[in-house]
Amino acid sequence: MKYTIDGTTKRYKGNKNCKYGSFIVNSSDKYQYGCEFEFYIDTEICDYEMAIDEICKEMHKLTSVDILVDIVSLPKVVDKNRCLQMKPDISLVDNGIEISVPIISEAGVEHFIKTISPIIDKYGYTNEETGFHIHISTIKKDGINFNFYKYMLLCHRAGLLSSWKPRVGYSQNVMDILSHNNKQKSREIKTKKSTIWNLEKIEPNHVEIKSIGGDSYHMNTDKMIKEFLHYSQCFDETLQKDTEADKQMYAEHEEQISKLPSEINSSFATALTEAGII
Repeated sequence: MKYTIDGTTKRYKGNKNCKYGSFIVNSSDKYQYGCEFEFYIDTEICDYEMAIDEICKEMHKLTSVDILVDIVSLPKVVDKNRCLQMKPDISLVDNGIEISVPIISEAGVEHFIKTISPIIDKYGYTNEETGFHIHISTIKKDGINFNFYKYMLLCHRAGLLSSWKPRVGYSQNVMDILSHNNKQKSREIKTKKSTIWNLEKIEPNHVEIKSIGGDSYHMNTDKMIKEFLHYSQCFDETLQKDTEADKQMYAEHEEQISKLPSEINSSFATALTEAGII
């Protein structure tokens, strides 16, 4: 496969004969999506650089967009978010790789879960350090500031935040915040970006979900897709007017918080401060 090079980044032209759709968002879409697959190359069964080349060939079959490959640093080209990328993952040690998809529709995330997971299984593996991250945002930015507190509660009510084993240092359950703090304090904590909680408000219209992952996560594609769609549904609900069920959800949480001893709140806030989260 031919490529051009910009610094350490190789660019491969998109596959014009790709049998799959482009999954590009259009004017009728309200939301846009992205996702990232973290994994390790299995150097016991294949040479690292050879595996990168073979994975690139496999990726070329999946999309009509350009592919960026960089095993030294993160691509810096201006249109990188419109490309399928393979790059180092700075949260992982040697041989840790991340594949990130371009900005796509909801159906596009399903497509890449189904098609990239087998590639990971063929050339690599996933463990407790690795995860699958989801990005959901509104296409419209002006006037959007979604209620992160509501989103956390909706995801918790759906059983999403505790569905996968927490990965210490990589993805902790954000309900630890909600279980020890009132609405105002929870918002104050979670509007400050961190790298540890399994939900993050990245921008007023953009959430990142880090709950999915762990040993062999890529082997659970049906579960990944089901939960992704549920997270997407909760995001849409978050932007709608509060229902009576939502109001009851708030009330139940406030009641839960009101019963906590003050020293629990204090010790939890201290732990967050010491971790650099607040």
